[in-house]
Amino acid sequence: MSISYKPLVERFNIPRPTLIEWQKRAEVEGDNWRVRHLSYLRTQLWVEEETLKEIRHFSPCSEDFFILSVYFFFHNITSFVSPQSLRTGLREFSLRLRTGVEYQHEFAQRIWSLRVGDDSNRCIVNYHRVFDLLDKLTSAQYALVIETTLLFLKNVKKRYSIGTTTFLEGKTWQELYMYDKAFSLKAIEEFFQKKGILELKT
Repeated sequence: MSISYKPLVERFNIPRPTLIEWQKRAEVEGDNWRVRHLSYLRTQLWVEEETLKEIRHFSPCSEDFFILSVYFFFHNITSFVSPQSLRTGLREFSLRLRTGVEYQHEFAQRIWSLRVGDDSNRCIVNYHRVFDLLDKLTSAQYALVIETTLLFLKNVKKRYSIGTTTFLEGKTWQELYMYDKAFSLKAIEEFFQKKGILELKT
């Protein structure tokens, strides 16, 4: 029987020769951990595909993942975070007023974009749409959204060799330009469309 290993290789980064060896030994040895693990991985692939369809049904947009990504970036979040912790942290991040010449840069204005009242100098992060999305997600959907956002962030850090421990304070215009490029809506759209969370535009 012909078996496609490509989805397993791409999703779980398991070398194809390893999967072939597992399959051969599973056929000889019968029910063992390799049989069960291969079965689990194939089931997991199906579950993820269905979960991605469910997430797309809610019509998330690139701006949602932009806010999540920069929040994780600024707070150096590299592993799963619970919904409650995310809500609390994102709200604090969004409402805290930040000043300084760095926050006049286009990248900063993309983040702190929502003007409060008539004060043009007081802007917050428009986190409400992200909260609306989080309210709709099941546990499995939420986990996949967070996992994919973390993967995007990992790729961005590796590609651009960027990081921060001080938000935007002290950053040069060149660094801010790099941030703006790394977290562009185009880059976000391409990544999350490839991962199947955002709908492909026709």
